[in-house]
Amino acid sequence: MEESLFLNTLAFEFPKEPKIFYFSKEDRKDVSLTKLSHQLFPINIKDIFPDIKNSDTIYTSFDRNVAYLLPLGIDFAAPENYNLVKRHYNRKLNYFLVCQNLIVEPNRITKDNQVWILCNTDNRRKDCDRYDRFTLKFDFDHFNKRAQIVLSYDRGGLILKSSITDFLKTDNDPFTISLKPAPSIGLINRVLFKQLVEKVDGHSYTKFRIDRHVFLEDKVKEYDTENSFPIMNNKLANYLGINEEESNDDSESQYVYIRPKNRYLKYYNKINQFFKRYLDNDEFRSIIPISKDGFSYANKLQIGNTKDKSKELIFGDKRINVNPQAGVNNGPFAQAKPSNIQLLFIFPKADVDQARLLLGYLKDGYKDFFKGLKKYTGKEVTHAPSKFHVQLENPNDPIPEIEKMLQEEREDRELIAIYLTPISKHSADKEAHKIYYKVKEKLLVNNIVSQCIETDKMLRVLKEDEGVDKNGNPKKNFSYTLQNIAIAINAKLGGTPWRLNAPVQNELVVGIGAFKNIENNTNYIGSAFSFDNTGSFNAFEYFQRDQLKELAGSVENAIKNFTRINDKPERLIIHYYKEMSLIHEFPHIENKLNNLGLDIPVYVVTVNKTESEDFLVFDGKNKDLLPYSGRYINLGNKTYLLCNNTRYENAVHNFMDGYPFPVKIKIECPTDTTQPIDTKIVTELIDQVYQFSRIYWKSVKQQNLPVTIKYPEMIAQILPYFSNTDNIDTNNLWFL
Repeated sequence: MEESLFLNTLAFEFPKEPKIFYFSKEDRKDVSLTKLSHQLFPINIKDIFPDIKNSDTIYTSFDRNVAYLLPLGIDFAAPENYNLVKRHYNRKLNYFLVCQNLIVEPNRITKDNQVWILCNTDNRRKDCDRYDRFTLKFDFDHFNKRAQIVLSYDRGGLILKSSITDFLKTDNDPFTISLKPAPSIGLINRVLFKQLVEKVDGHSYTKFRIDRHVFLEDKVKEYDTENSFPIMNNKLANYLGINEEESNDDSESQYVYIRPKNRYLKYYNKINQFFKRYLDNDEFRSIIPISKDGFSYANKLQIGNTKDKSKELIFGDKRINVNPQAGVNNGPFAQAKPSNIQLLFIFPKADVDQARLLLGYLKDGYKDFFKGLKKYTGKEVTHAPSKFHVQLENPNDPIPEIEKMLQEEREDRELIAIYLTPISKHSADKEAHKIYYKVKEKLLVNNIVSQCIETDKMLRVLKEDEGVDKNGNPKKNFSYTLQNIAIAINAKLGGTPWRLNAPVQNELVVGIGAFKNIENNTNYIGSAFSFDNTGSFNAFEYFQRDQLKELAGSVENAIKNFTRINDKPERLIIHYYKEMSLIHEFPHIENKLNNLGLDIPVYVVTVNKTESEDFLVFDGKNKDLLPYSGRYINLGNKTYLLCNNTRYENAVHNFMDGYPFPVKIKIECPTDTTQPIDTKIVTELIDQVYQFSRIYWKSVKQQNLPVTIKYPEMIAQILPYFSNTDNIDTNNLWFL
């Protein structure tokens, strides 16, 4: 198939000869110098400071000739000089962008420059200005051995039009009880500070600075809150009632199948406009000589493909399909385990008609598209006797009424709860938000899995499904929701909706994901999601982020559980949500392997928990710019960009499947760092990431992140809300 792959990078060559930088061991008050720690020392620093030690500090003006500073030739191509060269180019970029009168925010750690450009085109909020954000990052292309600028689009950002001073003003009487608290400075983190600067000739200009409010207040004498404007953050958004759009991937209560926007076209148009307006000119090239060809085309040698069979799934009757939505109509690969499955409904008393409606659809089907739960579980599913259904008198405090129901004798029936709620688990109201988790926990500790459904959203989709579409066919969006519910129920009851079409190998895959709880500012880790290479799931655990020994212990337990049923694994593969520290993190796991006497290769595959947005690949031969699914780009330095979507060769891409961005992965073998990883093993591990994204049993829509990262993240998100996790079953997929 014809394709033309290019990246969001702008290549350029380093100077062929060493460039003169200027250094001093002392700071100067009469000139601005940059302080350097030993990580930024040039490789040949001892040519001018023979006795220098790593504990010393030096200062530089970079390539600006300053009197009494010592000159030193810097080889830009030397890998040891990379951090210093990066700092040099980031300063050059910052100066150029500021001179264009742009708002520029340097990253505190990497010093990469993020540019904020006012763009209110799609802004629906009158109280905020919306900005497009772009990052320009100096980088080294490890595959093609050349320098590059990575130009990325970082989505929009909102900044309040009201200054901090105006935002904090309130007419509320503090002695009168109010449903909404008065605004406080604690809601504000980063701000845009606009400072009017007077020039000597009488002209003035506005100096922009984005930084943390507390830092500016403490460190900048000229800072004032009348000219500082709060940047939107989660706390502030919740206070103002701004809700992020809920993702189809993350919400079991997301029903509406809206035509997805082509993110590739939007992203490319944004960066291309920025490139044409600010960078594609002689002035910029005099600073950084980027190629006049524009964005870099992928070298054919750095393009790889996953196997064709990697996208194949096995459903009921051993039917093979690449599309879960179509394949599930063949029934499940493995039936739900219980026999006497009965549905119990929990809902506000006023919603009894809606409960009856949903019960009918689940049992009998919907519009000839959804065939009823039996089709997807492989077992008869009936409703429980009336004594088990809870018609809530007080939906805001459902636990007492649920506890009363739980006292009923269940006999041999396997109950699964359908919880109709007016409250979203994404609700900005923290207390309402917690009700969802309280109900789920109460049922779980009583061995009842549940499925939550937001009643208002269900009714909205059913309303939209009335009549026919533009082609005269009956609308059927709610059938997709019912399919999602059905496959999740099957998986929660120990069934297998579908599995990978892969021969079983004697290896263990452990996924480790994370979620940051904003309410208590704590990072939680879900781990030991252990699978074999077909996607068969074993068990999970969860920890706080700093519990490294406990985390390693969970990996040890996963190996023990695997070997009780199978032989000793031939290799251990860890899918990790970030780059694993081989100094601080992996030794804990290595010790556990040694304790078990296991001398097997261990591969750590870093799978970024979000889609890649800093590096992106486009197909210039496709009007949608979406690359073929299964293509991957070798970025060098053991890093790969994997395209994981449903645009297959010799098939028409269904736009309703969306336009997911690639996944960025890195592959390392910490048990043998002396040799490069065999090419065959690398391709197998990339294929495995690709395959594991195809066994997500929460939705019939194709995912682009593997379940080894998504499932642990879901666990890490839910369990902190539970009061006691000791009685929670860790051997099934109740969290779907």
